[in-house]
Amino acid sequence: MQHAQIPEKLKPAYQEAASALRQILKGDEEQTGLETCVRILIGLHHFADCLPFMNKEYVEVDDDAYAQTDCLIAQRILPALKDFASRTQFPPDYFCRIYKDTEDLCEHWDTALQEMIFAFEYLANPPKAHKKNDIKRMQTGLHLFAEYLPEMYNL
Repeated sequence: MQHAQIPEKLKPAYQEAASALRQILKGDEEQTGLETCVRILIGLHHFADCLPFMNKEYVEVDDDAYAQTDCLIAQRILPALKDFASRTQFPPDYFCRIYKDTEDLCEHWDTALQEMIFAFEYLANPPKAHKKNDIKRMQTGLHLFAEYLPEMYNL
């Protein structure tokens, strides 16, 4: 991400996204307060907003190797997300509160995971012609990923 020359209108969102990703990668959960968690969540949503625009169609970059940052990031996240989706056993707390029936809970969580996978597949291998419904679905999948990433683990 640091190689992209982000347009002025996306710079605040980009800064929040970068900060959230740094905080997640730092992984100091024991000292993470509520305010930090909220900032990370907001930052992840900013990341979901910025990621589709991090390619040569929208952003000038310093290095041709980073001309398709969105594809590179998606290609790295996609295998881990697919592996996680095939093994996950613990849906996020939100799903547990909303869906009381276990079968219903698992079905909705699997659907959310499939939308996330669709989003990263769409970015990793963009189609030649973009359909409005696919773009909307990709954006939804990215925001689902941003929303539930902090709870995506198996204990």
